[in-house]
Amino acid sequence: MAFWNSAEAEPLRQFRWYINFGSTAGLDSVRYALKKADKPKAKVNEITHKYLNHSFYYPGRLEWEAINLTFASITSPSMAAALKNILTNSNYLVPSDENMPAAQMKTLSKKKFATTIGELTLVQINAEGQDIETWKIRNPFFTSVQWGALDYGSDEIVECTCTVRYDWAELAEKTPVAGESTGATPAGTGDAAAPPTTPP
Repeated sequence: MAFWNSAEAEPLRQFRWYINFGSTAGLDSVRYALKKADKPKAKVNEITHKYLNHSFYYPGRLEWEAINLTFASITSPSMAAALKNILTNSNYLVPSDENMPAAQMKTLSKKKFATTIGELTLVQINAEGQDIETWKIRNPFFTSVQWGALDYGSDEIVECTCTVRYDWAELAEKTPVAGESTGATPAGTGDAAAPPTTPP
């Protein structure tokens, strides 16, 4: 009960976060359009040994599960184009006449995905804007891109969703120092989050 009795102790809040993609060719120019993001998820596989009437369980390999990023579909810069460019820069080419024969020969590359997306870093902050929890998503690539759905009966903002697979995630926690501000610029504030003059 000591935690809840202290005015200085505060739980993490879902709306206090931002993401850095670390690549100007990737999604940093549209990161202020982010609406939701999953934190990393780990699963430990279980192995079963059966003997007569009994089952005994043992831990197997640990696997990091895919996460989802949800963006508002903005027009300037174009969210749709930004996601399409991730695929294009990762070696996907539409098999049109002008792309032949390159489109026939190129295949998606994990290295190209990781370079284009950049080092994906998910940061939670406190009420003072200080970093308190940082997740680094290692070697990310897309396994699904959804450009949203349309509905005449709705006036909601169209959402784009990306499913991100990665090799592993690393957690760094930090105890904020009084008077210290975060060194990064949260999504939606400052020059780093400002949209470029030319759409991607």
